[in-house]
This record gives sequence, structure tokens and C-alpha cells, in this order.
Amino acid sequence: MSNLKDFNPNNVSNPNNNIFGLPTTENDAELILLPVPWEVTVSYGAGTGRAPEAIFRASMQVDLHDPEFNEAWRKGFYMRPVDKKVLMKSDYLRKEAELYIDYISKGEELQANQFMCKTLKEVNEGGVFLNEWVYTETKALLDKGKLVGVVGGDHSTPLGFMKAIGKSMATTASCILMPTLT
Repeated sequence: MSNLKDFNPNNVSNPNNNIFGLPTTENDAELILLPVPWEVTVSYGAGTGRAPEAIFRASMQVDLHDPEFNEAWRKGFYMRPVDKKVLMKSDYLRKEAELYIDYISKGEELQANQFMCKTLKEVNEGGVFLNEWVYTETKALLDKGKLVGVVGGDHSTPLGFMKAIGKSMATTASCILMPTLT
């Protein structure tokens, strides 16, 4: 665990540290926040792709005092850096999705436009990519014994996370419930 002995959570947060200004590393933290910069399938407004970075910046203003869970921050929280490749893919596919939504909102037939068929296929493949990426990242953290939280706002953000949690729980349950043969 990071040396939090001299850390004063009541001081001004240090933006060179991690979330909430805590001087923790991924190895030291009990809870890892996985930012998912994605907004391909949002149905109203934009901004979820940049939400993890905004939340990180705003966390520097959060008061860590909690009367019910005194010094819970000592358990260690860490937010991974935003994966810029995922963000760039989201930005590209969001534009594609907007073209598609505009096209079908006018009552146009999808099969009549090969470009729109290709666009839909590309956006759907992006969703598969995202779900697999979130699953892989979450599973790797769970395998290290970490608690994992996902930070993002697109509707599809938590699917890979839930899959990893489900598989992790199934593995744990089968290890616990597996009868021994004598």
C-alpha cells in the first residue's frame, strides 16, 4: 500500500496524484476505476466519451471525510488513465452512428443504401470491440483480487464489466461449491 501515513486528506488535492488527489498506484489500490471513454450509442446529447476525464478532474474537489466510513480512503482508490485508442474509436464511430441515425430518422430504407449498411455493421462491430475490451480489462483486474468500478455513460459501457463479474462469480462459486470426492 502507498505510504498514506503522512497524507492529509483535508489538504488541497494534488492533481499529480490520482483520483481524489490520493497518492495511490494501481498496485496499491483496493478499488480500480476503469474509465470507458465511449459514446457511440448514446441516445440523447453528447459528452459521455469525455466523462471519465471530467470526473477525474472534478474528484480533486471531493471531500474525503465520511462519518460512517472513517478513513475509507486509506483502502486506496486508483483510476486508470483513459485509453486514447478507445476514445478515438468512439469519436469516429459516434460520427458514423449520427449519420446512420439521421438517415433512418427520415424513414429511409436501410437495404437501399449500401453505405448505411456498412456504417451499421461498423458501429455494431465497435460495440463488440468495446464489450470485449471492458471484459478483458475487468477480468484481469478481478483476477488480481481488485474491486473494479466502471466510469462511463454510454448505455453499452457496463456489459463487458457485468460479463467479467458474472464469470468471476461463477468461477468462485464453483470452487466453493465443488464437492470433494472421498
